[in-house]
Amino acid sequence: MMKDKLKFKKLLNEFRSLEFEHEYNSEILKEVGQTFESACNDWCEKNNIDIDNLMKTKFPNRVQSPPVTDDGSIHEPKVKTSKHKDIFKSIAKKFHPDKIKEKHKEEEMKSAFQKASSAMQEEQWGELFDVIDKYEIEISDYNEANASLEKDIVRMQEKLKVQKSTFTWHFGNCDGDPACIDFVMEMYMKQVLGWNGPEQP
Repeated sequence: MMKDKLKFKKLLNEFRSLEFEHEYNSEILKEVGQTFESACNDWCEKNNIDIDNLMKTKFPNRVQSPPVTDDGSIHEPKVKTSKHKDIFKSIAKKFHPDKIKEKHKEEEMKSAFQKASSAMQEEQWGELFDVIDKYEIEISDYNEANASLEKDIVRMQEKLKVQKSTFTWHFGNCDGDPACIDFVMEMYMKQVLGWNGPEQP
C-alpha cells in the first residue's frame, strides 16, 4: 500500500510538471504568434509573394488566417465513464457547496469542487488527483489511480510534442537568426499555404 501511494505521489508530481510546462509553452506560443504573423507578412513582401492570394486559394471558405499559435489542445467528445466515482463522492462530501461549514473557506472549496467536477466530466484524471492530494483525501485503490495518471502523463507528453512541432514554436527558437527564419517561413508557406517556391526565370 505504501509503495503504491509513493508511486502515486511520484506520478502526480510528474503530471504537474508536464502540465506547468504545457501552460508555459502556451503563453510563449501566444506571444510569439503575433510576431510570427507580422514576420510572415514581412517575409512574403520581401520575397514578392502574394500571401492574400495564397490564403484565398488554399482556404477559400475561411475568413481568418490559418492558426499559427495552435498549442495542440484538442477537445474531443468524452465517453462517460464510471472510473473514480468513489473518489469524486469523497470530494463531494467535503467540498459540495451544501456541505461547507467554514465560511471563510467557502470560495476556495467551491473552486476545488468545480475543478474536480470539470476533471471528472472531461476525464482529466491528473486534475482530479491534484485536488485529492492537495486536500489529503484518501484513495482506496492506488493501482487504478496510478494507471489513470500514467495515461494522463502520456496525454500531456503528446500535447507537448504537438506544441513543439508548430511553426510558431520553431520560429520562436530561431531567436532572430535570419537563415533559420527563412527556413521556417519557407516550410510554412509550402506546407500550410501550398506555395511552390520562387518562380524560375
